[in-house]
Amino acid sequence: MEENVLKRFRLDGKKAFVTGASGLIGYHTAKAFAQAGADVAIVDIPQKLEKSQQIADEFKKEYGVNTLAYGVDVTDEQGVTEMCEYIAKEFGTIDVVHNNAGIGGSPIPDLDVDYSWWKHVQEVNLGGIFLVARAAARIMVRDGHGGSIVNTASMCASIVNAAPLGVTFDNSAYSVSKAGVKHFTRHFATQMIPYGIRVNCISPGYVLSDMHSDMSKEVTDFFAQRSPCQRTGKVEEMQGAVLYLASNASTFCVGTELIVDGGHVCY
Repeated sequence: MEENVLKRFRLDGKKAFVTGASGLIGYHTAKAFAQAGADVAIVDIPQKLEKSQQIADEFKKEYGVNTLAYGVDVTDEQGVTEMCEYIAKEFGTIDVVHNNAGIGGSPIPDLDVDYSWWKHVQEVNLGGIFLVARAAARIMVRDGHGGSIVNTASMCASIVNAAPLGVTFDNSAYSVSKAGVKHFTRHFATQMIPYGIRVNCISPGYVLSDMHSDMSKEVTDFFAQRSPCQRTGKVEEMQGAVLYLASNASTFCVGTELIVDGGHVCY
């Protein structure tokens, strides 16, 4: 173990990728990986490939690391496998993953929500996490060097969103999917640690990312007031948590959930 604790947060020589990396949280965690010295692949849906390439070019120029962009739907099993194989071929292997891609919830109550949409949220938010984690772990096991997988869950894995307008804010699809991510993280972690692969997750609170862009000010103000911090989070505030779990600073974290929510779940 590196004696200098600050150096344990470095990712020099590591090969990483981030899914949902053209979104705000994914962009900033990919940026943190690049700043820490990792080569990083910017992965998002094919429709965002041009934006992903722009981000990859930006990080390569700014931080002097190798980068690439890749477009894939995380619900496509074969596509996810091909994505991991491509990154491993281009970079030499895969050491670090921020398994971050997901979609948001909806204010439509469960009595009215369309079941096909409810299933779609599970497929993206939970199924996609599984497919990416499994494909990346297979590369790490094959190459025999261990690694770190950081999944994105949510504080909604532990609570039901409050009712700012007198009714429960959303249906169960999002929170159920994220509760699944949290438990999958623990389960998969126990299977992967014998290979030296650590699997952990972050659970963001109300962070004003892409999926919150359609929330009214009335709703965001309500959520901010319920937090001990009396504010919503910033996407940059996710960087430290993900970098910690991705790096050798967290070598005894296995199946850990790191809640980054301004204390919201304390109440």
